[in-house]
Amino acid sequence: MICREQDGALVMMKQHDHGLLAGEFAKWFKEEHTPAEGRRAEVLWAVSHHDRGWIDLDETPFWNDAEGQPYSFIDFPVVPKLTFYRRGIDEIEAQTPYGALLCSSHFERLIEVSGEECPELTQYLEDEAERRARIHRRLEEEKPLQEGELYYDARLLQFCDDLSLFLALNEPGSKESEKHPWFVDGFSGSEEFSFTSGRAIQAKWQDSRTLTLSPFPFTQDIEVSFKQRRVSLKAVQDKGIARAYHEAPEQECKIRVISGPEEDSRARA
Repeated sequence: MICREQDGALVMMKQHDHGLLAGEFAKWFKEEHTPAEGRRAEVLWAVSHHDRGWIDLDETPFWNDAEGQPYSFIDFPVVPKLTFYRRGIDEIEAQTPYGALLCSSHFERLIEVSGEECPELTQYLEDEAERRARIHRRLEEEKPLQEGELYYDARLLQFCDDLSLFLALNEPGSKESEKHPWFVDGFSGSEEFSFTSGRAIQAKWQDSRTLTLSPFPFTQDIEVSFKQRRVSLKAVQDKGIARAYHEAPEQECKIRVISGPEEDSRARA
């Protein structure tokens, strides 16, 4: 579950819904899938489904007493989290081995960034390294990877994942001073895309329905929609998180993503 607090309520978004939103961004990404265009459908499916391991867990949120809020993907206990990571990647591999290779590498990066350590985590990393090696061998026999292919696709997944998280963790139309700290300096790694000229992509709200991006990463301005629930903190106190969550109506949020003023001035020049 992705969660933020806003005006006496918890704004909650399911991980898989976040993943589907990331997949929508990937469809419109400006840079052509290179060098192996033949794997594009697999990449788009993997980006959309990279968090499918959370589907069952997110049906009922769990309360974290220590933090005074629901468990999120950040603080969820390591051992069950790894179990569902593995399950999700298993399901992805059944659909697309290359997608499993991509998502396994993605989760390894997230684990490295988190700095968590425990025997179960060490075993998970060893198992996933073995999975990736097995998939590499299979692909070498069937459809070898081209130079830079996995690296590019990993950057695509990382950016679309981060942009989707941005929409979940920031109130639409909020001030720059209220931006979630993860995104203050732009989207990490986005400066590696060739069209950015070494600049990190920056996001800024134009209004409560419109987000601007500079440099602009898509082939055109797009509109996306995603589902959230606003769960009253009073309802949580009175009924508990599970009941309060299920009784809160699901809301659809629509956001236009357009090029920023800087991008427009460059285009006119």
